[in-house]
This record gives sequence, structure tokens and C-alpha cells, in this order.
Amino acid sequence: MSDEPREFTECLIDIAHDLGSALTAEEALHVIIEHVKVFFPHQGLAVLILNESTGTLNIKTSRQISYSFVKQFKRGIGGTVVPRVLLKHELVYLNNMPAGDPEYPCLKLERNFTHLCLVPIIQNQRAIGYLHCERGEEPPFTAEDTRRMLIIAYLIGQQMQRFDLLFLTRHLALIDEASKALKYHAFVEQFRREMVRAKTYHTTLGLIFLNLDDYGAFVATSGIDAGHALLEEVHHLIKGCLRPIDIIGRFSANEFITCLSGMNRDEAEATLEHIRNEIRQRAALSSGHPVNVSGVAMTFERAEDFDLPLEKILAALGSGLIAARTKGLHQSASIPPPRK
Repeated sequence: MSDEPREFTECLIDIAHDLGSALTAEEALHVIIEHVKVFFPHQGLAVLILNESTGTLNIKTSRQISYSFVKQFKRGIGGTVVPRVLLKHELVYLNNMPAGDPEYPCLKLERNFTHLCLVPIIQNQRAIGYLHCERGEEPPFTAEDTRRMLIIAYLIGQQMQRFDLLFLTRHLALIDEASKALKYHAFVEQFRREMVRAKTYHTTLGLIFLNLDDYGAFVATSGIDAGHALLEEVHHLIKGCLRPIDIIGRFSANEFITCLSGMNRDEAEATLEHIRNEIRQRAALSSGHPVNVSGVAMTFERAEDFDLPLEKILAALGSGLIAARTKGLHQSASIPPPRK
């Protein structure tokens, strides 16, 4: 028994070391659960997370619980024990609990249990779920078990917060706040990869460059918040005209750019017209103002097209759009890639 604290500390050190290579919250939780199983003999171990929008509990990760049960599991917060854990952050262990206890159905997962320990998973001073450890014929839980499980639960909460922050940071770095499209630099990075992929697999690639002709006047009369709402709707409408594999970016204040994988010239031109018509009809209805959209389509079909410098491609798109707009509002054109 005297060696247990030292062994548990070494276990925590091993966990901290292995967490360094975890790339997702799921991987991090798997690392933690696999390391601590030796200290917590169990017939079932699970991390349950509360979905605050629905008020239901879901199993985030588990051990010795079937995949089909985890996939189907969804439960409201019932009884009195789980609310104590989630709302009061209590550590609960229940030994020799009879199956006929009224609380039993609110606590049971896949199999009947004899002993149960629940500890809250804390994130930003709130319980976001709890760690569930159940035993059948194994020894009953002790107060020391719950304290150690609380350490693990705190570690789980920290790892989930870490990956939440990483996701938020990446989201802020990639996504334009107003339109919800990719930011310019994020689009460019993905477009470069699409160019390499198209060249490697000898397929075509299309670009569509769009300008909201009336955006400046709309913002002047309706305000910047309405302008942002219009940008988000336009992004939504563009997305509805494209496939999941296509990419959409916000190029500038009133300009969007899309990358169309595998589209030839005729398909890119048809897509351009579909997008323009959708925006003109639907966005105008919701905004109460005319929404004219000018745009140009460019298709890369020859091997040498995929070696063009990005700056030259963007300059050609800009020139083509300017030329189209000299004819008036809501104009379009199809232009070839620039030549070296």
C-alpha cells in the first residue's frame, strides 16, 4: 500500500508524456483511460458529457462498453445522484447498491453493477459531465478511490478545454467572422493544394470570382450589421450551389472566390450563372434591396495551367471582373488562364 501513491504519481507522469502526441480530444481521452485502468478495476468505465443545448448525456469515450450501446446512448439527467455530481460537484461512491433502488435506472449503463463511483469533470468552474466507474464483483470503492478519480477527471476536463481552445483558435484563424467563409489566406492555402492535386491526377479545376455590385450602397443605407448578415447569407447561397468538395473564400469586402474541383469550362460557367441567379433572387428577397452580382469563371485544363504563379492568376481574375463590370451591373464572363 505504501507504494501506491508513488505508482499513481508515475502513472500521471506517463499520462502527461503520452498526451503530448495526442492530436484530438478523443485521442487524449483514450490515453488517459488506458493508463488509469490499472488503478481502477472495473467492469465499465465511461466519460459522460452533458449536451447543454439538449440537456442530455452522451458517452464521449468508454472502456468495456460495447460500441453499439455507446452509439445509441442518450439520457436525460434523472434521479438525485447525477444532479449532485453535475450541479454541486460532489464526489459520489455507492457500494452494494441494489438493482431495485429507484436511482439505479438513472445510473446504470450497459450492465448491472454492484459498486459505482461518479466524479465531476470540471471545465471553467463548471461540471461538463462526469467520470463513471462501475464494478460488479470487484472490491467496493473507497474515499481514496474517489480522490484519485477526481484527479483523472480534472485532467480530462483540462484536455477537453485544451482541444476546444485549439479548435476555436484554428476556427478564428481560418473563418471570416462576417461571412463564415474561409479567410483569404486560408482559401489560398487550400487552393494551392487543389492545384497540386489536379496536376497530379490530370484533372480540371475551376475558379469563380464574384463581386456584390451593390454592397457599398447597401451598407451605407442599412448599416454594417445588415451588411454582415447579407455576406453570411450570400456565403450560404453560394455553398448551396456547390458540392461539398468545393471551396469558398471571402476575397475582400464584397468579393467571394470559389474553387471547383474537376469542373470543365462549361460546368464552371453554368455554376457561375446558377450562383448569380440564386443570390440575385433570394438575397434580394430577404434584404429588401437589389443584389446584383458580377462574376468571372476561369478553368484550368492544360498541364501548364497548374504551374502558373498565384499572383498572376489573381491578377487575371481581377482584370476580368473589372472588364465585365464596365458593361454595367450584374455582368459575367468566362476568361482563360493567363499565359506565362
